[in-house]
Amino acid sequence: MDLMSWVLLALCSIVVLSYLFDVIAQQIRIPSVVLLIVFGILARIVLDYFNFKIPLLNVLLPIIGTLGLILIVLEGALDLSITKDNYGLIGRASLSSILGIMISGGLIAGLLHSIFQIDWRTAWLYATPMAVISSAVAIPAAKSLSTKLREFVIYESSLSDIFGVLLFYSLLSGYGDFGNRAFLSVGNFIVSIGIGVIFAIILYWLINKIEAHVRFVPMIAGIALVYAISKLLHLAPLVIVMVVGLLLNNFLLLRKAPFFAKIYTPEFSEELDIFKHLVAEATFVVRTFFFVLLGYSTQLLDLTNIYVWLLAIAAIAACLIPRAAIIFACNGGKKDLEPLIWFAPKGLITILLILSIPKAEKIEALPGGTVMLLVLISAFLLTYGLMRYKSAEKANIISDQNADTAEPENTAIDLEIKSANDISIQDASQSTIEIKVN
Repeated sequence: MDLMSWVLLALCSIVVLSYLFDVIAQQIRIPSVVLLIVFGILARIVLDYFNFKIPLLNVLLPIIGTLGLILIVLEGALDLSITKDNYGLIGRASLSSILGIMISGGLIAGLLHSIFQIDWRTAWLYATPMAVISSAVAIPAAKSLSTKLREFVIYESSLSDIFGVLLFYSLLSGYGDFGNRAFLSVGNFIVSIGIGVIFAIILYWLINKIEAHVRFVPMIAGIALVYAISKLLHLAPLVIVMVVGLLLNNFLLLRKAPFFAKIYTPEFSEELDIFKHLVAEATFVVRTFFFVLLGYSTQLLDLTNIYVWLLAIAAIAACLIPRAAIIFACNGGKKDLEPLIWFAPKGLITILLILSIPKAEKIEALPGGTVMLLVLISAFLLTYGLMRYKSAEKANIISDQNADTAEPENTAIDLEIKSANDISIQDASQSTIEIKVN
């Protein structure tokens, strides 16, 4: 059998296995990305045995990862509805994501600064990706949560990606005055929102007017094109993607303007559903190959280093300990928020940003495998949180069922006939009812 047939067999098998992993993950409460990474690690062992190596791995991984990040943020935004009831939720998620990056990032940066004796800028370059919540892992796992918790996870993880990328590239842009860089970042954020609104309006018009058989794939390519251009211009490309998804899914906000009312068609909702399904399918495929390649690129010997474990555990602690206080503070200390503490996984965005650090800025003493172990530990902690949530949910259901089926307690009744015309009934609560018989 020729090489092309083997490659085709491998690609199709990976997609089918990824679907099976999604099904299995729902039963065993382990995020499917963990199964994909483990599969990639095992594939590396098998392929090394046959002396076969995947070419251009360092080129393929960032490209596939970037495309996956675009699709994941777009898919998440297309599932969000903007209403007056959600304003508070968006504000809390924004505050939580910013505090998480700043506090956890500061702790990790301090750790790296003291251990490796590096300057604070380099320490923050590594700490920012480690503090960011990966929407690529968090959003798919949040499907098991209640609606309110799921919406919070989508907003928080997507905004964490956005704010993390803004901070990272602000740090990467140079050693200039921090105030000037912060001012430029805020300006880029505002400009990116404007571009996102304009592009959303264009897509809104295209979905309503174009009737060609092939129309949605070019639209997705257009979103990726705008992302690439905005990244070259040092804007905030993820902001653009999120604004596009939010406006398309909340087209009722656009219909209030006379111009949009003219181009609106009743079939828009159906067409948007088709677009959403296509985005979801594309996200599934791209995410599959990214995490398999990520597992393939992992060296098992690196994961056996005790120093790697200590660094990864310290970074996880720097993320989770402050997160517990942040979650409860931002949400009014509600009791049902405990699952959100564990929803701080690292993943696609973490790897992409680490890969984006120039060679001159690399921490040479940082042992290989630290970032991968950080991703794996955070994913297993997420699994632990999901299992606790499901156990508590099941216990509540059983408790409610027992309450509904419980038989009323027998009430002792004392009957006293005072006379032929006067009967007194007294129950266990000592309430007395007198009946007069005429």
